Amino acid sequence: METRMVGHKGKKTGDCSTFPFSEERALAIRMAAETTTRNPLSLEEIRSGKVILRELPGHPIVSWPIYVPPRDPRGVKTGSEFECWKKPQESKKGIPGYYFSLKRQDVLNCHSALEGRLLSFFDFCPFVLEARSQYPAWRREEYERYNREGWSFPKNKVLTVDFLLTLQVPGIPYNLYHAVSGKPFSLLHEERVETRHSKEISLVSQWSASHEVMHEFTVSDTEYSNYLFLNQLMLYTNVSDYCFNAYLFARNLMRSSAGGSLDRVVGMMGRRIGFSLDDSYRLFAVAIFLGYLEPDHRFKLDVDEPVFLLGRDKNKSAKSIRGHAL
Repeated sequence: METRMVGHKGKKTGDCSTFPFSEERALAIRMAAETTTRNPLSLEEIRSGKVILRELPGHPIVSWPIYVPPRDPRGVKTGSEFECWKKPQESKKGIPGYYFSLKRQDVLNCHSALEGRLLSFFDFCPFVLEARSQYPAWRREEYERYNREGWSFPKNKVLTVDFLLTLQVPGIPYNLYHAVSGKPFSLLHEERVETRHSKEISLVSQWSASHEVMHEFTVSDTEYSNYLFLNQLMLYTNVSDYCFNAYLFARNLMRSSAGGSLDRVVGMMGRRIGFSLDDSYRLFAVAIFLGYLEPDHRFKLDVDEPVFLLGRDKNKSAKSIRGHAL
């Protein structure tokens, strides 16, 4: 990999996407910035089928343990009874594998590292109650025709969607279902990809589910790093044991004007309610997982760095935390 200079012009040879100030990095920064400047959707827009996960309004709280109906409107099983339609080894591209989902408390089949990255986002998004990967979809009229004739429905007529999300949105008294396709940004405008997405939209819209395309810039590198950090804190953590104290921890933190490193602030808030530093970090992670706290993902979560939370002003006591008045 090298950059050769000819006069005042640079000629790139090889992959320069990781270079500082490269065009690719500039695009990544712009895409990440867009996620923090969008206006929330109205409930009318959402009811009409326009759903963009980053633009949903309100601040929902995840109730633990999470309850979802045993079957969705199409009759497909949910929770631990759901089986991914395709196994990881059926992936032709990407880095497939079994990725652990905190909300499922089990693994899901992902066909690429991008899907694993998006799953981390869904795990810490309080609007998402459940994410099911490799979700099977088919045309209802075709299935009914095969059923009437007594024929087995062929597998090649089943199309799989990368993720089917079960959503909770404040102000809407029922669950929404949201299909997500994860594709590299560079491939989005290829004809075969656009055709595929058109098919997915046609299938999921038959039962009033919405559809969204996500890519590697949907979750910035810093945000993904934060999710990995939080995942480590959640490892071997029984969420039920920490739910109530996570609320108290979040309330104290949002009211506090304490500054300094994450280590200092988390330790201080935990000691106030009788927890060690290790358990205080678990409370911090559970509070984010349930939606009581929301990190500002423009900044990296690091034990030696300041902590930045949305809605918190270090110089002024917060009046509420996510979903609850204090």
